[in-house]
Amino acid sequence: MKSSQNTNKKKAVYIYIFLLWILPIMDSLNGFINGGVNENGLSLGIVYRFVIVIVSIFYWLIYGINKKYLIYFLSLCTFLVISMGINNGADSFSYLTLLFKLVLPIIIIITIDSLAKKKLFRKEYLTFLMNSWTIIFPLTLLLPYVLGIGFSTYGDGTSMGENVGFKGLYFAQNDISYIMDILYLYVMNKIFKHVSPRTIFEYLMVLSSSLLMGLKGNYLIIILITIAFLLKYERSLSRNFQKILLFMLIVLSILAFISFFTNEINQIIERWQYFYNKNSLISFLTSTRSDRLAPTFSWLFANYGIVGLLCGSGYNYTNIVILQFIEMDLFDIILQLGLIGFIFVYGFYVKLYLNNRN
Repeated sequence: MKSSQNTNKKKAVYIYIFLLWILPIMDSLNGFINGGVNENGLSLGIVYRFVIVIVSIFYWLIYGINKKYLIYFLSLCTFLVISMGINNGADSFSYLTLLFKLVLPIIIIITIDSLAKKKLFRKEYLTFLMNSWTIIFPLTLLLPYVLGIGFSTYGDGTSMGENVGFKGLYFAQNDISYIMDILYLYVMNKIFKHVSPRTIFEYLMVLSSSLLMGLKGNYLIIILITIAFLLKYERSLSRNFQKILLFMLIVLSILAFISFFTNEINQIIERWQYFYNKNSLISFLTSTRSDRLAPTFSWLFANYGIVGLLCGSGYNYTNIVILQFIEMDLFDIILQLGLIGFIFVYGFYVKLYLNNRN
């Protein structure tokens, strides 16, 4: 009887791992079906995420959930419901979809941690997921590029050209950029601990697909991570040839990327030059996104006052002021959910980091 229960528990965990394993495949397939446009209605991506949420909550009920997690999650959901009520408008479903995607990573983390505390989700499972994503995510960017399908990262129609960068079949380049940053951090940790043909291949895959996207923020994070690891492992890499080998690998990888993707690199540089010549340094670094901050926050204070700063304006600022998002996630969260929502969402990740930094 006990053996049968353990088998069922293992199957439950394997189902969850599979649901997460197919994430890049499902998102790419979703982008292929809907043509890369935003999800303002029911789509494969939304249905897939809804299944993950249902399975997660089912596991909470069956295997239990930490009391602190439960209180936090119920408080977060209560605030989001209030936010929906305050900011109810024509784009209510789009706003609900946005909140759904925002909460999903939190639900997944709570589920994995709850299963781990029950000794159902082991560290090896997480390693398997990360190793798989290190290959699958880059492939979902590189294969569409080779096949000539997919979407440019930028298509703003400015005078230096319309199609700049490449994001595969994904819609939200910022989301995939965050994932690639995490994967770059993960693969750098692997390669500095053990250099092998596999880790070198994984590094090349993650680096090339990240550079292909053409995002300045992504480039900056890659540089900072690389410098941090070189400094961190300087003492352990006692032999000079090891330092030289790793440094040469990084440099040669970037040079190989530039030579292979010459046209894409030229387009990215031209875009940067266009914004640099047209705007201030801050505006250039943010690709004019910072220019949207002043009018949007002025509108927020004029129409909502302190309540808007605390609770946000939902989707309203995208319809009235700038007809789009700021596209700087920290500010978009504040404008949508206010400082209270900002603390609810990012406070969770800060707490998670502080509890697991060792």
